[in-house]
Amino acid sequence: MFSTQPLVSVITTYYNSVQLGDFVKSSMNCLLNQTYKNIEFICVNDGSQDSTLQELEFFSTQDDRIRIYTKENQKYAQYSKSYGQEKASGAFIFLFDHDDLIDTDTIEKCLDILSRFPDIDIVTPMVKTVFTNGKIKYISNLDTYIENTSDYTFRRISGKEAIKKTVGRYDIHIRGLYRKSVFKSNSFAFTEPLLNADEIVERLIYENARSIASCDAVYTHYIHPDSSAKLPSAKKIDIVRTDVLLRRLFKTKAIYENRKTLFELTAFKNLVSGIKTFHIFSGKMTAEELPMQKKRLKEAFSELDRNTVISQFSGFAKIYNAILLINFPVLFFFYKLKK
Repeated sequence: MFSTQPLVSVITTYYNSVQLGDFVKSSMNCLLNQTYKNIEFICVNDGSQDSTLQELEFFSTQDDRIRIYTKENQKYAQYSKSYGQEKASGAFIFLFDHDDLIDTDTIEKCLDILSRFPDIDIVTPMVKTVFTNGKIKYISNLDTYIENTSDYTFRRISGKEAIKKTVGRYDIHIRGLYRKSVFKSNSFAFTEPLLNADEIVERLIYENARSIASCDAVYTHYIHPDSSAKLPSAKKIDIVRTDVLLRRLFKTKAIYENRKTLFELTAFKNLVSGIKTFHIFSGKMTAEELPMQKKRLKEAFSELDRNTVISQFSGFAKIYNAILLINFPVLFFFYKLKK
């Protein structure tokens, strides 16, 4: 380990965490029992309307390592993450979701890797993604899937390789401990509010890492079907806008072509989903929001590589999708009628 114990900042954002599933207690019990002790717990209360703040304050009376910050809810998670990002003062930073769990020795094991390999900037535990009924969706060891956590082997890739593995689909799974300079290299307060702006920011952060490695601790990520991110919302159209920005980003960094087919097919599916979402929620949109969202969809269509998308189908499906992709009005009004 390091000659002295460096300070670690664990950032957790909370929004109506008690109402959503008693997540203040589960997260605090998980974090406060870490075997590594030199930790500051940055708890961002993102304008909760339930008893989240009161429960956080209760835990802070039990442990003086807890730092509570309350901010106005700005409707997008990127702002609460950036708030915690600014407040974190540790040499190493760990971003933790309020509804997840980590092994009690996770911080210790991540730090062990960082102390033994000075050129590694991010260490991730294995990520076990689980449905709330207990069924495991997958277990990942950085950039590979494994059957059981006992199958762990040390994995290591460069940051530049990591961002390549996110083009069109995440083929890496990172929920780990970052060196402060890398974690703060790009602000989560992205240039525009988006449902998944953090996915753009985290890619830029990965790229700045010299190396990213895994350790044999386990981060358990839960999929909650009734979470705000899963519920139907006009905000889902943001994903279409994110694809436009990511395509441009990947092209600029010359990492688009090798996974172009995967990216464009995913972008097409997201566009169809976005159009469906528009038609479902158009009646609830304001006079300003309605044309703005339609403009986003039209822009996404114009930047879609339609030939690449069509080439991924065969037979009737190829003819069907080729007709839909003739122009934006055809695709747009088809799903209006289909609604």
